[in-house]
This record gives sequence, structure tokens and C-alpha cells, in this order.
Amino acid sequence: MAEKTNKQKNSVNKDNKARNAFSFIFLVCVVFIIALLTVISVLKSGQYDFSRIQSVIALVTKENQDQPGDKVTNLSTVVSGGSSYAYVPCGRYLYVSSGQDITVYDATGQAVHKEIIEITEPVTAYNAEIALIGDRNDKIVYIYKGLKRIASLELKGTIRHMTVNDDGYISILCDDTDAYSKVSFYSPSGKKICEISKWGSIAVNATVLSSNKEYVINSVKISGTGFESNLEFSDFLADTADAGHIAPDTLFSVLFSLNGSAVLAGNEEGIYSFDRNASLAWKAEPGKMIGVSSIKNGLVYAYYNNEGTCTVAFSDYQGNILHEYTYGTNIGNIRTYDDIAAINYGREVIFFNTDGTILKRYSSKSDILDIYPLGRTHAVSITEIDMTYIKLY
Repeated sequence: MAEKTNKQKNSVNKDNKARNAFSFIFLVCVVFIIALLTVISVLKSGQYDFSRIQSVIALVTKENQDQPGDKVTNLSTVVSGGSSYAYVPCGRYLYVSSGQDITVYDATGQAVHKEIIEITEPVTAYNAEIALIGDRNDKIVYIYKGLKRIASLELKGTIRHMTVNDDGYISILCDDTDAYSKVSFYSPSGKKICEISKWGSIAVNATVLSSNKEYVINSVKISGTGFESNLEFSDFLADTADAGHIAPDTLFSVLFSLNGSAVLAGNEEGIYSFDRNASLAWKAEPGKMIGVSSIKNGLVYAYYNNEGTCTVAFSDYQGNILHEYTYGTNIGNIRTYDDIAAINYGREVIFFNTDGTILKRYSSKSDILDIYPLGRTHAVSITEIDMTYIKLY
């Protein structure tokens, strides 16, 4: 009788072990299916964001999901420098053109996409969603959105200047065999809207206004007595300019659209806002200008004051000063994204919010060639020897 009872217990134990093994295998299969479906959905979306997959795996395995801190990537593993290299931030991605290929890095420094494209004389432009990477001499421009190349534009002349407004409308200025220069305008998908030839003057830069129906071309006319800049406002359907502003003995090296139908032009003397009728709305001439960029609901610009110290000013679109910050004697460049401004002081970068309050300071042992916010949570600083990914939040 006891022997029979032991046999029954052994049978029950074997059944329990079998059920436990089956449950474990079933759980593993469920986890595998979830991970597989996640990978498939990411691949189908065209967004090869491996951080999303890692988050799912960490959730299942209970691993620590804290964001990494600052991360240094040895530049020799990315590019080795030179005139054929270019960096283009676009949202939370950084596009790096090495001359032989274009590699895309996410906000943590991981390479997530690569294309073998040779570009020897790079020219670039970008906004928060679209990146333009062109080759001046090969006369071609590639349009990227996220991790996908959405169009390639073939031009007839050497590319001199490109812009893309906040909504993705593109202007490309080229040399022309029949005229001094030609400006072509494209939709965000790369469809050509129109092109304008300049015979009596040389186009310097151009941009599509935020209405997405109008544009402005900044050209220079040189005569025996001097030169003058002409800001010509028009729309895509007009044969000639609807309005123009002539500025004698003035060159505008900076030009970009503001809200509405306004445009900002600038040089070392100051920055100037013009309305759709080419009338000067306001100007700021606080000192020798260093740089200017748009930021959420306004502008950020830098200049040298009378003592030779750099002042960073935050203003609204009407030119009203919201905050000023004076520090240092040199500024390399200003980069912005949404409500974040990164001011490069050479070996130190100060990150500001749109109201001028300091978000973070970052110091480097090497000279910082450039600094790019990647989305609102990270930034990348570039030196001659490395790229450092900086966590902002």
C-alpha cells in the first residue's frame, strides 16, 4: 500500500514538473513574440529607433532603464576631419557626411542608419524634421526625414546656398549659365514649385516665408559707385517681385523667415525685421553682431558690447528684449532647437531656455568646433578628436 502511495506521489511530482516546464516555455515564447512584433512594427514604420526595442527588453527583463549620462564617441570611429565632412542635426538625429558615406546617429551616439553616398563639397540646411545634404560640384541634394531619404534633387548649376523653413519648404540658390544666378523652390516632398533667374544682380540667399506661399530673395547689385542689397518679396505665382527694399552699401549675410510674412535679415551691424511689404518693422544695432538664430516664440542673438564682452540677448518676434546674459569674450556659434539655445564659448557651452534662464553648463578640454541640440533631451559637442553626447534632462 505504501509502495502504491509513493508511486502516486512520484507521478504527481512529474506532472507538476511538466506543467512548470510548459509554463516556462510558454512564457519565453510570449516574450519572444512580443519582442518580434515590436521589431517588425519599428522596421515597417521606417524609424530604426533601436532605443524603443531596448526599452521593451528592459521592461520584460526588469533591467535598469535610466537614461545614460554624457557619452564620448571617439571621432576617429566616425570621421577624421577635413573639408569634405559635414554635420547636420535634425530633430534627435545627427547626420554625419564623411565624404564617402552618410551615417545617422541617435541622441545617445548609436549609429542607426548608413548610406554609401560620396559627397566631396558638402552644403547643408535643416529644420526640426528635414535635413538637406548636397554636393556643390556634383549638383545634387538629398532630402532626409527621420531615417528615410525622401527625395534627391538634381541641379544644373553649382550650389551656393540652401534653406528650409519650419514647414519644410526649400530654397536652393545655384550659379546659372544664362544668368548671374538662379533660385529654385521646392515643396517638403521635393517637388519643384518654381525657379527665379537673376540677370541684373547676384542672389546671395533666399527663403520661403512661413505662409509657404511667398518667398524673399536677397540679391546684390554692383555698380561703379558702390553696391546695394535688394530684398525682393513675391509669391510663387507672380512673374515679378511684388515688393522690394533697397539698402545702399549694405550686405545681408543672414536671412530667414519669422512668424507670419516677416523676414529677418542681418549682418555685423545689426539685425533687421521686414514685413511682407518690404518695410522695416524694427531693427537692433546693439554692437558688433556675432550670430543670430530663431528660438521658440522669438530670437536669440549675440554681440560684443563696448567693453568687448559677449552679450546674449533673448527677444520676441517684435524685437523686445526679454533677457540678456553677459559672459566671456568670444562665441563660436549659436545653435537652437525648439525652446533650447546652445551658446558655444569655445571650451564651454551654456544651454539656455527660451526665457534666458540657464539650463546646463558643459565644459570641454578641447576646443568645441560646434554644438548641436538633438531634440530637447540631448546635445552633441564636436571637437577635432571626439563627439560628446550630453544629457540635458
